[in-house]
Amino acid sequence: MEQQINQEEQLDIVWLFKYIYTKLKFICTCVGVMLLLCIIIWAVKPKKYIATASILPISEDQGMLSSLSGNMGALASLAGVNLSGSSKSSAIITADLYPKVAESVPFLSYMIDVPLPWTEPTDTVMTFWEHAYADTIPTLGQTIFNYTLGLPRTIAKALSPQPPMIDSNEDNKLPYMQIDKRRVEAMERMQKMISVEEDPQYETIEISVEAESPEQASILATAVIEKIQDTATEHKTRRAKAILSFAEERYKEANADYEEIYKRFSLYKDRHRDMVQERVGAEYQRLSDQYDLARSILNTLSSQLEQSRFAVMQNTPVFSIVNPVVMPQKKSSPKLSLHIVAGVMLGVVLSVGWLLLQLGWWQVFDEEKFRMVKEQIEDNKRAEK
Repeated sequence: MEQQINQEEQLDIVWLFKYIYTKLKFICTCVGVMLLLCIIIWAVKPKKYIATASILPISEDQGMLSSLSGNMGALASLAGVNLSGSSKSSAIITADLYPKVAESVPFLSYMIDVPLPWTEPTDTVMTFWEHAYADTIPTLGQTIFNYTLGLPRTIAKALSPQPPMIDSNEDNKLPYMQIDKRRVEAMERMQKMISVEEDPQYETIEISVEAESPEQASILATAVIEKIQDTATEHKTRRAKAILSFAEERYKEANADYEEIYKRFSLYKDRHRDMVQERVGAEYQRLSDQYDLARSILNTLSSQLEQSRFAVMQNTPVFSIVNPVVMPQKKSSPKLSLHIVAGVMLGVVLSVGWLLLQLGWWQVFDEEKFRMVKEQIEDNKRAEK
């Protein structure tokens, strides 16, 4: 019984393939139409260019900073300043942290404010944020794309009011950021354009930026490198700069105290140069001790200040540009080969799907038509024999 059912299923599948073969002309027509449609989409779709770069972060020793913070710790604690912090605050930024930096709000907010050259409006320079809501005249290809595949974004943009061209977080005293919704959307679009990944094998940072023109891609890729370097420098030198700031303040105070004591001591020596009295000698000794102590403190703080400056320089991260940014010469997308493959596949899937759906409809709702089609296939089979 099971063998008979399997044979019937096999016969149905064979018959189905034969039916599809008889509709080969229809399938080729659908493939041709979809192929032409995909080629038109490829022709009108905005071109994209990718600029790439590779950087290698070079780690620095934290020994100087640890020694310096230990020497300054006791003095800073007397003034109510905590320089010890967390060991993580001065930790080396590992390569796997840079992709997170590229996804952060401050980073993306900086990137959408980078001035870029645009062809529409003709030969203008404006930021990505400004251009996102500027009144521009799109090209014919952009117009076709905006009202076909890009229709949802076109509708959303038309319904959105014109935003103010400023960051809503400026002059904000709140402990958190407030960003305009449309600015967040611009940052999300920018995030899709930027790729920052770690190469575990070589411990390098691979950067790629996709934009509408080679100039834009190159400018944005350069800005990504600069912003990443600035962020890493700020993170690595934050503790060293705090120590430097504290050392400078203490040095200024100690220098002022030294100058005052020096004047008092010099004036006292001038006034009592030829006097030999027990009271004069005691006061002279007291001022001399104050002067020696002030000079000793000033010399110590001067040495600490120089060490602090050196620590800032030492903890400033160094980046080696393994692969510099080069303006791309060829577009990265859209690719004609992918659109051709997509057109052929869509044509085959849609045409075969329509034929199967049509057969299913006839089998359920029009048995007479289904029987005629089946008999026609059988007649063709007999004629071939």
